[in-house]
Amino acid sequence: RSFKGCSNAPRPSLQVGTTSAQTMKLLPSSRRGQQKVAIGDQNGVLTCFGMKRGDVSIVFKTLPGEAISRLQLGGPADSPRDRIYVSSGAEVRGFARKGKQFLTFDTNLTEPISSMWVEGSSLFVCDRYAYNHYLDCKDTDYFLCSDRINDLICLPSDPGKEHSPILACQDCTLRVLRSSELLYEVEVAGPPLCVALNGSDGGEDGKELLYGTQNGKMGLVKLEAQEPTYRWDMLNERKYGGISCIATSDLSSDGVPDIIVGRDDGVLEVYSFEDADTPRLKFTHMFGESVTSVDGGIVGSSGSEEVVVATYSGRVHGLARESSVPQPISQEVQSKIEALKQEVEGLETRVLQSRERYQEAIRSTTDSQAVSALPLFSINDKFSLNQDEAWYTLAIEIQAPIDTIMLQSNVPVDLQEVDQSTAVVSYTPPDTERNNYLLTTFRCHDTNRMEVKVRSIEGQYGTLQAYITPRTEPKSCQVRQYQIKPLSLHQRVHSFDESRPCNLLRLTGPFSLGEAHSWVRYCLQGVPERPPAEDTATLHFHSTFVDSQLECTYKKGEAVFRSDNLSTISVLKEVLSKEATQRKIAVKISHELDESSVAHMLRLIYPRLEAQLMLAKNVQLTEALQEIKAHERDSSFLSPQCQFILENAELMQEELKQQPCMIERLYAIITDLYMDRASFKGQNVKDRVPMLLETLDNCDLNLLLQFFNST
Repeated sequence: RSFKGCSNAPRPSLQVGTTSAQTMKLLPSSRRGQQKVAIGDQNGVLTCFGMKRGDVSIVFKTLPGEAISRLQLGGPADSPRDRIYVSSGAEVRGFARKGKQFLTFDTNLTEPISSMWVEGSSLFVCDRYAYNHYLDCKDTDYFLCSDRINDLICLPSDPGKEHSPILACQDCTLRVLRSSELLYEVEVAGPPLCVALNGSDGGEDGKELLYGTQNGKMGLVKLEAQEPTYRWDMLNERKYGGISCIATSDLSSDGVPDIIVGRDDGVLEVYSFEDADTPRLKFTHMFGESVTSVDGGIVGSSGSEEVVVATYSGRVHGLARESSVPQPISQEVQSKIEALKQEVEGLETRVLQSRERYQEAIRSTTDSQAVSALPLFSINDKFSLNQDEAWYTLAIEIQAPIDTIMLQSNVPVDLQEVDQSTAVVSYTPPDTERNNYLLTTFRCHDTNRMEVKVRSIEGQYGTLQAYITPRTEPKSCQVRQYQIKPLSLHQRVHSFDESRPCNLLRLTGPFSLGEAHSWVRYCLQGVPERPPAEDTATLHFHSTFVDSQLECTYKKGEAVFRSDNLSTISVLKEVLSKEATQRKIAVKISHELDESSVAHMLRLIYPRLEAQLMLAKNVQLTEALQEIKAHERDSSFLSPQCQFILENAELMQEELKQQPCMIERLYAIITDLYMDRASFKGQNVKDRVPMLLETLDNCDLNLLLQFFNST
């Protein structure tokens, strides 16, 4: 058996307002075995509905209000979790399954609630940085996190025992709490966006936790009392988007829960185990917009488990198991389909007529009552670093279809469209005199989501702006800005290899811990907004492009930076001295260089440069070899290397296309390393740069090391 979507099934989907992540749940089954769906939207409306004879049946619907940011189910201990809790701003409301409101609780948090969990009479909520536990609406526990909290969950516990909340934080850690204390931290493969109990109950002993990360990876970890045990993790081999939601349900009816994964690029995946320790992908579906919530259960009258999916624009879809024997469509269902088609056609006609009347009204010069109001539209966007490819992914999504998106940057960047993009791209030549290095327009066709890859150059920092115009009348545009930081390709990690040679940069002066923290945040991404509570802070970073590392240690009056890449130290020295000067803070800057770090970096970069030069050479030979093959009946006389190039020509060309300007970038990095070392020594080596480029063309590491040592 496989899964099929509603587009192939006679089951309509429901449309609500735009939705936030994890704002849809399936209520426990009723006496008839069917489950109801509860969903909250950004208009503040909570909708509960079920399916009756193939049609949507609304159980209840609340009035509009403040946007619903999270929805969870709860109930008394040892009872079904059939009560609906929603958070809006700093307020939590509770509804019975029939729609009666029984709770309105103002948490008095200074920031809106971003994540929530309900366990019996305990309410757990988080804003961006603070965790609060309320027992019977009374504040019990509190914990301030050092980085942004993306999700919250609580492990099952016996009555009378303390709960174990788990915080999924942006700094690639899961924080395990006990009351208001931190037990330990669990490092995961990326910033965790969502967490879920394995099998909805935490597995056999209630301690197994699924997590999904911003870079699209997924894993299972068992959280013991003192330390974690990693069960398995899965890489994002297909280069899909980040995991925004996870749920488990026994879709295959084999007694083992399957894993349902929703991603922010619109991909839905279903994994099953099939007598294996790690899950295997069984089904994939693309929705074309961000998946915000997923769940599994019995919603229709078929009596089988289904996947229910909510997307950003507010559409609720169902995916049911498809029998190997095709089922004929009944006459009743066929009549409903025809009636729906006629209704849609009528609505389209009415919309077209109303649009024409509106256009005539706003163009009329005699009608004093004609008013043209700009339509408001919300934007769901992200600008995140892909640590595996050293690209930034810029994803922009709106509720209405996108007309155009124009990107403008005051620093040099490379753009690359994703494979699924159907947009028409127009490039404008850069105007470097006006700091306009990029001006590109994407004309979209029948889509409300656009994704593009951006690669920056470390040491050159500025702003990337996106001008977003929806296909609505009258025309309006919103502008979003994305900061490109000086060390933009560095990813925060939790380890530092002390065996590598390190260069050191030290700043001392009359600056505070908060000012030093703001400087670090200005230079690097992944640094929390708030300065740490401790007197001294230490952060570690890894370069996704050249595999170097960086350690930042700062306190009041002193900041120390260590890196095996001399160019990283040079960029920090330039940027931080400029920032200190602008703030009129007199700082003393000193440095300690390790000459062996230069050869170390060349050995790190060289394998990648060699592979790129070989790839470019092979692609150049492709056309000539294909012409030989076309004119010769037997090409067996070609060398094994040439035959390999012919067999893999398309793959090589595609790989080179996916990495534009890579050789130029690597040349520039080695050239910067050469000039930065000379600059720290007080030497001028600009006249030797052409000789360096000639050495690089020879593609010989020993010659390159000799050239550096001869200077």
